[in-house]
Amino acid sequence: MYLQDVTEVDATIEHLADILDVSPDDLHHQLHKQGGPRFRPRVLVRDATREQVERVLSRRLSLPGISVSHYPIRFYNEASLAAHVIGHIREINKAELIQPDFRGYYQRGDVIGKYGLEDTWELYLQGRRGRNSFLVNAHSVKIQDLSDQTKAIPGNILQLTIDRDIQQAADRALSGKSGAIVALVPQTGEILALSSAPNFDPNIFTGELTKAQWEALSQGKERKLSNRAVQSVYPPASLFKTFLGVAGLEEGLITKKTTEYCPGYHTVGDRTFRCHKHDGHGAVNLEMALSVSCDVFFYILGQRLGIDRIHEYGSKFGLGKATGLELVQEASGLIPSTEWKQKRYAGTPESRWFPGETPSVAIGQGATSATPLQLAVAMSALVNGGTIYRPYLVQGVYSHDGKTEKDSFRPKMLSQLNVEKKHLMQVQNALKSVVHGKRGTGKLAQLPKEWNISVGGKTGTSQVVSLHSKTEKREHEHHALFAAFAPSEAPEIVVVAVIEHGGSGGITAAPVVRQVLEAFFVKSRALSVPPAVRHPEDVNT
Repeated sequence: MYLQDVTEVDATIEHLADILDVSPDDLHHQLHKQGGPRFRPRVLVRDATREQVERVLSRRLSLPGISVSHYPIRFYNEASLAAHVIGHIREINKAELIQPDFRGYYQRGDVIGKYGLEDTWELYLQGRRGRNSFLVNAHSVKIQDLSDQTKAIPGNILQLTIDRDIQQAADRALSGKSGAIVALVPQTGEILALSSAPNFDPNIFTGELTKAQWEALSQGKERKLSNRAVQSVYPPASLFKTFLGVAGLEEGLITKKTTEYCPGYHTVGDRTFRCHKHDGHGAVNLEMALSVSCDVFFYILGQRLGIDRIHEYGSKFGLGKATGLELVQEASGLIPSTEWKQKRYAGTPESRWFPGETPSVAIGQGATSATPLQLAVAMSALVNGGTIYRPYLVQGVYSHDGKTEKDSFRPKMLSQLNVEKKHLMQVQNALKSVVHGKRGTGKLAQLPKEWNISVGGKTGTSQVVSLHSKTEKREHEHHALFAAFAPSEAPEIVVVAVIEHGGSGGITAAPVVRQVLEAFFVKSRALSVPPAVRHPEDVNT
């Protein structure tokens, strides 16, 4: 609506509402929330249907000041693919208009990035509007165009590290599930895929969003707008045993030949901690303990290390703190320590760390938690020789004419593990037996034999509730985890999957990771997946 051309605003709105079959109050609300001079158009209806447009055009003589305009909108061609990475846009609000980054250029009605890369790279992605100069009279009516015109400048283009085929495989593998998958290059921190499910179609945000639609996206158990790869934390479960093994070797508490006897349980004081294999694994060394995921071996190792050394090594691997990914607000997770407990329970008897609390932490349970991205970064450090890299998603920013706008995207080292590489290699080699060993728990992650590519990995099954509280309800089912790297002797990719309430990591998460690995090697080595029928095996984690 152009107010300068309307003599009776209320009558025009009533007439327009009748033509469009909408509420006049809605049109009044849209009119009054838009300020500015009378020559500036007010948008009363967005995303009008074809039928509504035809009605207005057929009655345009009785609707002075009312016009139909086409305006560009963001269209996400891949719909929900990598939705949590790309993010979405929405109309700028009053609070944002006065922020330093937006003040002076953005106007009411503009759309800006509100989530994901759309948000963090808004100032690069947003172009610059053109300017038409003209004279107006004292009544804000345009009377003359001026020659001082400025052309619009298109926004910049982001080149991502995300590989479309690998991301597509990850999204497909999570279809119908809740959870997350992260795939990255261990030598650089480049993220090849970052998938969270359930996901959403960002195209829904380019139009008017109803209250019901917003609540369906942002609330409830599904939490579709939550990026589970970086914003949700889970007990790392048996994946944590990987890093505990490095700690034990580095501290000289075990060697690769050290064995412990697993009768199916371990006692600390008056508490008994069970192994997932109730009749025990017998005598196991580090490699076998990782391969069959023996809890008792790591109960004992955890007691010898003590909670503060467990915290030290977990922190070295980047667990319990944000990775620094520039995307959304990250969850930090937690690796407990005596200091943490003293602060958390200050002034109470619970502020002291009790020996009976350590075994649960040693197998990645208890207060221990991490994001899937943290676990991928930690596993990358294990297989790249001990470097923690900051993960990243953007590898280039280019203007609309192809010129480089920002060229500083290189791997950024955050820290070094400062442990002997032979200890990392011993654990790395042991993880191959998890997938390829006779008793390994991750056999369903094996790639086609014809490819001759071995996989290393670790299964995990994290408790959601205590075993004595567990019921048949889905929300009480364990989370399934699997972390893998391949080829096992010289890893090119690390993949971590968490399937919420998925049960066994070896049964549920390992095949999901395999799908992503297959997509990677099909593309990088021009391989093809041979037809095969895979049957789940009876494995434990």
